[in-house]
Amino acid sequence: MNSFKTITLSLLSLLFAGTVAAQGIHFVHSLDEAQQQAQKESKMIFVDFYTSWCAPCKMMAADVFPQQEVGDYFNNKFISVKIQCDDKGEGVELGKKFNVAAYPTLMFLDADLNVVHSTAGGLFAKGLIELAQLASDPNSNQLKLVKEWEAGNRDHQFAKNYFQTLMRSYRSEKASSDFIKYFGELSKTEKATTNTFELMQVLNITPFSDPFEYLEQNKKDYYRTIGKAKIDSTIANAYLWYFKRLQSVGLSNKDLSDFDNKMALFKRKKYPFYKEYEQYYTVLDSRGADGKDDIQLYMKRGSAFLKKYGKKNDDYTITLTHILGNLTGRRDQTVTGIQWMEELLERNNNPKYLKTYFYITWRNFQWDKALQIADQMKANAVASNSDTAEADKNIQMIKDLKIKYPI
Repeated sequence: MNSFKTITLSLLSLLFAGTVAAQGIHFVHSLDEAQQQAQKESKMIFVDFYTSWCAPCKMMAADVFPQQEVGDYFNNKFISVKIQCDDKGEGVELGKKFNVAAYPTLMFLDADLNVVHSTAGGLFAKGLIELAQLASDPNSNQLKLVKEWEAGNRDHQFAKNYFQTLMRSYRSEKASSDFIKYFGELSKTEKATTNTFELMQVLNITPFSDPFEYLEQNKKDYYRTIGKAKIDSTIANAYLWYFKRLQSVGLSNKDLSDFDNKMALFKRKKYPFYKEYEQYYTVLDSRGADGKDDIQLYMKRGSAFLKKYGKKNDDYTITLTHILGNLTGRRDQTVTGIQWMEELLERNNNPKYLKTYFYITWRNFQWDKALQIADQMKANAVASNSDTAEADKNIQMIKDLKIKYPI
């Protein structure tokens, strides 16, 4: 009798486990296997490109993919496969092959492994199903847009939608390649139209690219159609953030040769803001003799820079303060950053700056001040009829931290 009960319970457990597994998306084990099944069943392939460290990837794996409504939709229409892109094996190579640049990348392929549609970033169940519906629509998916572009459609609104779609999907390499070819085929007059400049901004063309070099060399043409102030600010901002990203990559890789070489080219262009940018990047690279971040040196350089240039661009204060917050982890360790934010808010009391002010304050364990800021952020949300969930979360976080780390 006991044996019968044991066998019965075991069978029920297996049946129950099978039912639970069937509720969510069923993933096969390799792209080759997925392709074989897709060809056999005349289905598209859904690929989840993920990494072990990606928080949105983990959220989707735990909370979205297992849901019954998601499984019912995907298992009926797609062959699904998960590919880990940090496993130092086949997944890494597949990530490179499909130009995966962000995680998770959610991609839909046809049975011949052509990209039909893709996006990057975590989605909840409803959004994931809507994405799959869009990918399944041959009149609206990315493959349709690509085919229409390749067939020669150059209507401005279509081109704008085409490039925006590629950029949102982190297919910037294809977007850039297609735009450079398109730009090269335009006449001198067409290159300087408002429509072409709008596309250049959609693609966020970067310094040292062919279109950007053309813009610099033909500024007067763009002045007439776009306006001098707009063109000059576009060029200046492009260099500022281009070098910030380039320096960040160089510091991470411990190789600043590319940054240094490009800065040398930048200097030869003799822009009046070169010295300003050079000092800014010196602040960002505040390392001590041991090669590690020197917080005191960073604050000293940051204060000197903001005193000289801070009023020209609020983003300087926001960026430098946020980075300083990342380096902070004890009571009053970097109150200089709090002072930076208070000086900014005194001259420009923009509600959106409170997020950075809140961050640097709680990172310095100033719980009461942080709580006041969080309360103000909630009041602003209520006044603008916005969701208060983030503000409520911040308030509770500070209350918990205040208990855990009493001063």
